[in-house]
Amino acid sequence: MPFRFRHLPPVAALVAILVATTGCTDIQLGAANLIETVPVPHTEVAYGEGPRQRLDVYRALDTTGAPLGSAAPVVIFVHGGSWQSGSKEAYAWVGKALAQMGFVAVLPNYRLMPDTRFPAFVDDVARAVAYTTAHAAAWGGDTARVVLMGHSAGAHLAALVAYDARYLAKHGSTPDILGGFVGLSGPYDFVFDTDLLKRTFAGAKEREYDALPVHFVTPHSLRTLLVMGQDDQTVNPRNTRSLAAALRASHVPVDELWVPGTHGVSVGAFARISRGDSEIVRRIAAFVRATTAPAAQQGQ
Repeated sequence: MPFRFRHLPPVAALVAILVATTGCTDIQLGAANLIETVPVPHTEVAYGEGPRQRLDVYRALDTTGAPLGSAAPVVIFVHGGSWQSGSKEAYAWVGKALAQMGFVAVLPNYRLMPDTRFPAFVDDVARAVAYTTAHAAAWGGDTARVVLMGHSAGAHLAALVAYDARYLAKHGSTPDILGGFVGLSGPYDFVFDTDLLKRTFAGAKEREYDALPVHFVTPHSLRTLLVMGQDDQTVNPRNTRSLAAALRASHVPVDELWVPGTHGVSVGAFARISRGDSEIVRRIAAFVRATTAPAAQQGQ
């Protein structure tokens, strides 16, 4: 994906370099908020009782910047941060970008380490997804076209909600309410070989098994788009290859998009400086627009 720095002001150029080349931290990727200057109104909504159980809704805009008159596809974006940091506010630029692309964007917070550990934060994402699908119509969203997307640790959480039906079942729902899953630089099939991963996930064999999204792929899994930086040093690219192979083995439609760059490149594509000529953004937008939930298809 090309990044054009030549004619940017100094602050914007610095942000561009950070977003294009670095890993997943609030400072690096959240810096994109500095240059996302287009005003896009949003509303904060509680989806649970906890202080982190809140989400931001960005209404879909048309090409003039006005609220879209017709029901728009919904994208639920789950932020990353190694399960221990990050916030919806730090990724406001992603919500604004999706709204300007004509989508209703929903960005949930969720509980973090060390206050909680697996699977509590997955439960939060599932609760936010169920809440969104129940209320999306009131936000101008098309409830038959809801896509779940996440970056880094957020892609891991979103993948578990998308593939392991038990999480949404707790809220009287099913993955079939979703049209698809988009994973950006996510860990889906990892080894518990660091202190962070051990503190977050390790325990009984059943617990560790349940932590890996790749174990829950079935022939009924959601259609998937996986985006990965070829030079990612934060999440091993084998995670994407492993999940894609499992999906193909189950005959689930899956596309892979491999791009030059490191861990931030997949989500950094939504920054204002780069999304105009980004293949990542084009592919994700096309995926979302072409998506209809299996449950909606069955009702036709």
